[in-house]
Amino acid sequence: MASQLTLQGARCKLLRFEIDERPYVADIERIREIVFYRPAIPVPHAPTFLQGVMDLRGVALPLIDLRERLGVPADRRVPPTHILVVRLMNELISGVIVDRVCDVLEIDADAVQGPDDHEAQPSLCRGVCRVKEELILVVDLGAVLRTEEYSLLAGVV
Repeated sequence: MASQLTLQGARCKLLRFEIDERPYVADIERIREIVFYRPAIPVPHAPTFLQGVMDLRGVALPLIDLRERLGVPADRRVPPTHILVVRLMNELISGVIVDRVCDVLEIDADAVQGPDDHEAQPSLCRGVCRVKEELILVVDLGAVLRTEEYSLLAGVV
């Protein structure tokens, strides 16, 4: 099941990042660290969401292209600058490639509007929040992979 935002009292901390010059936010509690982008080593016959693997202090870290997961056209790609090292479901650690990391926001928890309660399956979108006059999509990094994709990833790395 997709995670809810980690609340601290009535506030939550979100990392703001960009993809295709659009802002997104994600719960900072799921992010273990942020590293500068390095090109991945391609993996033959890998699923399209897997850009490859990289060495992170002796560990082969699978790199997931968040642009592909969000459906952002590849023809508008800009060179990415950061990788979010995140804990996915089943304690799998992976890198999530974003165009740019911006800052950390602390917002009121009730400023986040979630999706409808009748949602059939976990979604990458956990809602939207308003920061000043801008609506920003809240991304659930724990839902970057669908359940059936974990076995695909395990078979590659």
